[in-house]
Amino acid sequence: MMGILTISKWEFRRTRLSFSKKTLFLSAFLLILIGAVSFSVSQTGLHMNDKIYKVVVTDPALVPIIQTDDKFEVYFAQEDEARRLFEQGGLDLLIIKTKIIHTSSESSISALDALDKAILRYDEARLLSYNDLNNTFPVWITVKNIARQQVFQSPSVQKLPEIEAVSEKTAASTPVIGKTITPEPGEIAQIPSIREVTEIKKGSRSPIKEQALATPSHFDPPIPFKSVVLSFIFIFPIYFIAQFFSSSIMEERVKRKGELLLVSPVKPYQIVIGKFLPYLLITLALVAVIAVNIGGSIWIVLMLLPVALIFLSTAFMGAIIARSFKELTFVLIFLSVFLSGYIFLPAMFANIHAISIISPITLVVKLLENEPVSISEYLFSTTPFYLVSILIFMFGIFIYREEDLFTQKPVGSKLLDSVQEFINRVPMPVFFLSITLLPLVFSLQLMLIVLLFNVPIRIGIVVFILIAAFIEEVVKSAGIYTVFSRKIYPVTTGNALKFGILSGAGFFAGEKVLLLLVIASIAGSVFGSVMGIGLLIYPLLLHVTSTTAASLSLKGTGNYLFSVIFATVIHAAYNLYLVWGVVFG
Repeated sequence: MMGILTISKWEFRRTRLSFSKKTLFLSAFLLILIGAVSFSVSQTGLHMNDKIYKVVVTDPALVPIIQTDDKFEVYFAQEDEARRLFEQGGLDLLIIKTKIIHTSSESSISALDALDKAILRYDEARLLSYNDLNNTFPVWITVKNIARQQVFQSPSVQKLPEIEAVSEKTAASTPVIGKTITPEPGEIAQIPSIREVTEIKKGSRSPIKEQALATPSHFDPPIPFKSVVLSFIFIFPIYFIAQFFSSSIMEERVKRKGELLLVSPVKPYQIVIGKFLPYLLITLALVAVIAVNIGGSIWIVLMLLPVALIFLSTAFMGAIIARSFKELTFVLIFLSVFLSGYIFLPAMFANIHAISIISPITLVVKLLENEPVSISEYLFSTTPFYLVSILIFMFGIFIYREEDLFTQKPVGSKLLDSVQEFINRVPMPVFFLSITLLPLVFSLQLMLIVLLFNVPIRIGIVVFILIAAFIEEVVKSAGIYTVFSRKIYPVTTGNALKFGILSGAGFFAGEKVLLLLVIASIAGSVFGSVMGIGLLIYPLLLHVTSTTAASLSLKGTGNYLFSVIFATVIHAAYNLYLVWGVVFG
């Protein structure tokens, strides 16, 4: 433990002194800017669409009315001057007294629609000033959220949601479209106050939306766009600090400064943890500061801990396998884009689709929306991130040695070195390697679900089956390929059969434990069937057969890609047979 803390102190001091004053100043400026932006957004809201439409009017009384909507930039001019300005271009709408003139451009048509909505909101605020809420909103509806059938579920089990029977007493007191509510004296408190409702004019969320009663004009789908954008602010410091971490590792490799650490009595895992710890703590501190500034819960830090771990671990692995700063930049950009898609695409469907819970950012959005987060949701969203981070750090530590750090080996060769180190250190290595690599397979398959869940079910399932089978066969055969290519064991038919059976059985065992514990929420879906949930003997035979086929093919041809594709065909054929009747009727 003391070794780790010593390395952490040294890394923090070295990193601070290794950058010029200009770089430190720029970094501090960017962090302050991020904090200021997050605080501003939390206080004033988002203003991305301010003054995107330009309107010229001839009636000065219309100026303050249209300006209640921040989308409009309003100009006043006499009729002749207004016409001339409009004909010159650059203006979207021309309003001569009560006549609205627009062009055929998309911007002008959009401005016309926005103007209609702005006038409706202004009229609503004007009517609310009369302090007669029932006459202002003569039509009220009862809002009841029902869990809808998700599109990734099997088409054969789709049903219409069942509505609970309503008693006569309840029906009599429930507002109905087309009828005016006449509340009982004791029920008046349920209706929002005039002062609360008029806050709509200021751009705040309508209190009507948060009540059991709503009006048609205030009923909108629960799309938490603002919270998703706010959650994006958290990723900046995480990505920013990860760059520092990878640069530190790469600098030690290029300038060979890490040799002194390798000859010290500190073990490689202590060196890596010691160097990683300061960056993790700084990242979490920055996330906490942003969470406090935007008025969010401190629990956001816990939700983003696995995200910070995955970014830092991939930055570490990228710095280990890259041969230059140029190659490191390419690797980090690729990994960052992939990870950003993984964590943000599902969050866009928060409160709309169950698939959104795959991403920890969805949990952040829920906290920003003042919604509870259950332990099961947290485990489902974050377990893949924790496991993959540990996996990446483990295999990175395996090659944190002189023959990999200070040589120009290709990326593929270094990855094989890490797998070989695992094989040399673990008993029954092929069996346990398949189990160890399962979190990577699990995360990639979840990402596939995110990308394909909104595709037509028949196309999505077929594509998912093919790609998921290919990923699984690559992982299951990685250990066999390493054993044969590095001549760790003789390349014989007996060894090919043995390793194929061990790898397939190991993958099956790990898959059942991981999936049944973590992914039970989609066990009834077609995607869950493809991933082997709920069955035992047939998936075992499948994994053993396909991996053995790849192993024998690898032994006979020596072509790894051909062997993987051959095993993928067998695997995909089984999965297609499994879901054929459900998907294609």
